[in-house]
Amino acid sequence: MIELADLHSHLVPGVDDGTTSVEESLESLRSLRAEGVGALITTPHLLLPRLETQSEIGRELDGHRRAFDRLIRAGAGATDVPAIGLGQEIWASNADQIRRVLDRTDVGLGGTDYLLIEFGFQLTGTHMDVVDAVVAAGRRIVISHPERYEYLPGTDPLELAKAWRERGALLQINTGSLNGYYNASNPGSKRLAWAFIQTGIADMISTDHHGSRRAGVSPLEAWDTLVAHGYEEYAEQLMSIGPGQIVNAADLALESAEPTEILSTNRSASRRG
Repeated sequence: MIELADLHSHLVPGVDDGTTSVEESLESLRSLRAEGVGALITTPHLLLPRLETQSEIGRELDGHRRAFDRLIRAGAGATDVPAIGLGQEIWASNADQIRRVLDRTDVGLGGTDYLLIEFGFQLTGTHMDVVDAVVAAGRRIVISHPERYEYLPGTDPLELAKAWRERGALLQINTGSLNGYYNASNPGSKRLAWAFIQTGIADMISTDHHGSRRAGVSPLEAWDTLVAHGYEEYAEQLMSIGPGQIVNAADLALESAEPTEILSTNRSASRRG
């Protein structure tokens, strides 16, 4: 099994709706390592519409860092967990919101220029202004789970997603979407995830792991599903090469896990600072 990389999870204990304890976080990390994940960046929510000032944003980020550091201390010396970095899943539905963090060196996927951004599950437009603002600032945008969004009437999700990519965005779909785990909460998400795969516009697959309370977070299940549909080469791009370009450039801890470098990457992702 090749080494996998994961760029979307909620495994910082007690800071959002993900894992609630260090023990649950370590258990989740062990399960991911057992399935071939060599490195990951975990991404607690940064909900910009609910944070009115830079001080509030700073306090939220400080809370993430303190909880992350507790997790790293607890896992020190472990050999059965992935290397792990800290990022955010940023909720920003318009350009004014995302501009508030674009010059912050403490925001990004593991110290890189990449931002993992969601627009909110009910889209209010194309949100192209968010993509353009990130790119104009010299940073990169990874759009969270576009297969799970509720698009406005008259909007073709595939065409809008293609437009996001043409403006510089990368598209991240969830492991659970491939087998219909979100169909109850996000009708059509499985169909749309496969449409992204079949048209070749998906850039990476991530777990969106929230700990033991969420099903459908198995990277191995997603890998096997892709292979069974004849997409083994694309699976390597989606689950190793693509996200690996970012994690290999990121600041990672728990290096005692000694993950091998993610498949065929060239360390081309940029680093902040």
